[in-house]
Amino acid sequence: MAISNMMRDDDVAEIDPQTDPNNEAYWAERGMKRPQIVWERLSSSNNIEVYRTRVPGGWLIMLVQEYRDCGGSFFYPDPAHRWDGTGYHG
Repeated sequence: MAISNMMRDDDVAEIDPQTDPNNEAYWAERGMKRPQIVWERLSSSNNIEVYRTRVPGGWLIMLVQEYRDCGGSFFYPDPAHRWDGTGYHG
């Protein structure tokens, strides 16, 4: 079975292609070619820059703390891409 079929989620909410930078139509409307990876910057605290990009099965997250010359990335599983980018505080 192909990965795309394994990752498919029938409950995925429809996203307007005109407002989704991960969609070819978004870039075609602007007369541009779609970049290979589109990073969305999230707001965060502690001078940490946080970015996310939609990938099959979830999100690829990148953290950067430039003045300390460090960072990292990880995968956040979310097949339906429902995560709105906010954190949860307990």
